Amino acid sequence: MRFFFKSKRFKALLSIILVIAVLGGLAGVFMFTAPQSNIFGTIARPFQSAATAVSDFFGGIANRFSNSGEFEQKNKELQEKLDEANYNLTDYENVKRQLAFYEDYLKIKKENESFEFQPAVVIGRDTSQPFGTFTINAGSSAGVSLYDPVITSAGLVGYVGEVSLTQSVVKTILNPTLNVSALDNRTVDSGNVTGDATLARDGLCKITYLPRENLVAAGDFIVSSGEGGVFPKGQIIGTVEQVKSSGNDLGYYAVIKPIVDIATVDEVMVITAFEGQKSLKPSEQK
Repeated sequence: MRFFFKSKRFKALLSIILVIAVLGGLAGVFMFTAPQSNIFGTIARPFQSAATAVSDFFGGIANRFSNSGEFEQKNKELQEKLDEANYNLTDYENVKRQLAFYEDYLKIKKENESFEFQPAVVIGRDTSQPFGTFTINAGSSAGVSLYDPVITSAGLVGYVGEVSLTQSVVKTILNPTLNVSALDNRTVDSGNVTGDATLARDGLCKITYLPRENLVAAGDFIVSSGEGGVFPKGQIIGTVEQVKSSGNDLGYYAVIKPIVDIATVDEVMVITAFEGQKSLKPSEQK
């Protein structure tokens, strides 16, 4: 609005108003001081009307400016209430999500009383490689140790590969350096789950060293066997996509789609203790 008062249009309007005001004033003088006042009054009457209209117009603008300040204050108050309501709603949704998160692990805890958990949030990802390595906000100060298993309520994610005081780096089941003793939950055919650089690009891993006479089929669930003492028994790893020959009489392997979406997982649980746990590197498992 302040730009309008500096414009040529406003200056022209102001000039017209001044002329109308002067003529209106003269009309008033002549109407009371000269015999020709009736004639001049007739001529000047339109200007007097115009002056009155202009005065009313600017009076209306002033009144609207006064009211706009009230509207602006009311709008500010309503916006503050809306912001507070949105904050409360967001806070409610966060609390509800956290409640669901812990309810899921309470079920796991009831089924595995020896499990001790440390919740953690993903705070960074290593995008320089396809293996899904990520960093969590829990370290040794929270009781996390090297090679502790990392899970979600759905199943196995990987293990702790590096530990600092307040953070840890998690290597996932997509990583070729990780090995999990596992078996087909339906046929009990056993093997070794590990990562593969080519498969990892598609978010997949594999179970190797399956016997030639295995009965593994697409759709079967692969779970941890518990052998070796690094991963607890019965953690779901994923489902079989297809079974292939390893070649060179090395038996078969099956491509696995992990039960957990490694690329999008944002909250996990570290199992800091469980019955039968041993301080062995996963690569040392037999």
